[in-house]
Amino acid sequence: MRGIMVDVSTGDLLTSKDGLVMGETSQQVIEHALRAFRGEYREHPLLGAEADKQQFGVGSRLWCSLAKRMCKACGVTLKQVSIEENNTIVVR
Repeated sequence: MRGIMVDVSTGDLLTSKDGLVMGETSQQVIEHALRAFRGEYREHPLLGAEADKQQFGVGSRLWCSLAKRMCKACGVTLKQVSIEENNTIVVR
């Protein structure tokens, strides 16, 4: 998936002397879909897997399935989304 690149550290749009930087955005789309809260995107109010809520809780397979479906709805097909023992989200 190609789109406008975002700086990972600041969240700002990447620019060059010619304008905005275009590139592979699949990782950015996955991150935004997993970290977004529902209602954060006005055009798609149900989008958002709310990963930050999982930070101190116990992850479930239902959440992993939901996150995988949200990424697919955004145009990125994933093989697996899982939560490791140390609450790290792994996307394959």
